[in-house]
Amino acid sequence: MGKTILIAQRFYYSFREGFFEYLVDKEVDFKLINATTSRGKVKVIREAKDKPFIVKAFYFHYGDFYVIFPFLFFRLIFINPKVIVSEGGQNTINNIQIYLYSKVFRKKYIIWDLGKGYADFGNSLGRKIYMKTYVRILHGASYVFGYNTQSKSYFESLGVDGEKVVVLNNTIDTRKIASLKKLYKPFIPEELKAIAGNGYTFLIFVGALTKTKNIEALAELMKKLGPNYYLLIVGDGTPDYLAELKSCFDGTNHIFVGYKKNEQLFPYYDLASFSVLPGLGGLSINQAMAFGVPVVCKSADGAEKDLVINDETGYIYNDLEDASRYITGRSRSEWETMGKKAEKLLYTDHNVESMMDRFLFYCNKLK
Repeated sequence: MGKTILIAQRFYYSFREGFFEYLVDKEVDFKLINATTSRGKVKVIREAKDKPFIVKAFYFHYGDFYVIFPFLFFRLIFINPKVIVSEGGQNTINNIQIYLYSKVFRKKYIIWDLGKGYADFGNSLGRKIYMKTYVRILHGASYVFGYNTQSKSYFESLGVDGEKVVVLNNTIDTRKIASLKKLYKPFIPEELKAIAGNGYTFLIFVGALTKTKNIEALAELMKKLGPNYYLLIVGDGTPDYLAELKSCFDGTNHIFVGYKKNEQLFPYYDLASFSVLPGLGGLSINQAMAFGVPVVCKSADGAEKDLVINDETGYIYNDLEDASRYITGRSRSEWETMGKKAEKLLYTDHNVESMMDRFLFYCNKLK
């Protein structure tokens, strides 16, 4: 048997880049199979094609969400990995080949998946067939890596043995943010200079501007909060949706500043007393906390239940009235205290190093 850990996923995701770079730094023998071209909302960095750990494999896109590797079975024979770790969910069509390969050659694989316990996808015939296949693949896995404790509950609800469901605490590249912090010198971005000194309490939303984020709800929240609050919206979306959002926010204190890279986010998070997340996007919670900012959110993807502790690292609200009451009842010093606790929790229990250690521990258990 080979010594390689082979990771299979649809795209080269930017949020996992730091994890892979850390594996390289630790000299872990691993290979990665994924698409290196952008599709739909998934933007793949140009440098992905030059990553030495990415295995070249023929693939094609089916719609915006699916990447199909038709010859994956044969690539697996050639690579002969020690263990395969594969993305779940929308990667199921490729996982069928992994499942068959594992049966034929008596190999072991792990499914790494968020789980969709937070969403209702209906009960159509196609969905039933998909779920039956998905559950069969989950049951055949040696382990299932979940993103958070909610995903563990979801997999157990599908009949997966809880002993083999491992919560990895999916996170961002905390190493990179920590190193950037040491270099950062505070400043006010040009577009914020006119409003930064006017006594506002700033709140921030950071993430892709898409329907699943429920960003429209923040327009209603700003109306409830009144003139003493100012919303920073950091991210980008399609021109049509962006125009729709800007119309929703008419009459409120807000600014759209566009997409920013990690190293560009510091002054925006510096200005903000807290971050808001009204819809999906669990890693946005990790990111805000890494910058020392507490989080006020509704339901995200389950990450909030592990990270957001009411009155300690932020607040999980029930509705906009609840959110408004909570926000207006907090002082700036209280936000600052929560921010410090949020930062400590993330770097202590949800850092990329601990995520990798758990990943490798369970991969190495499979001989």
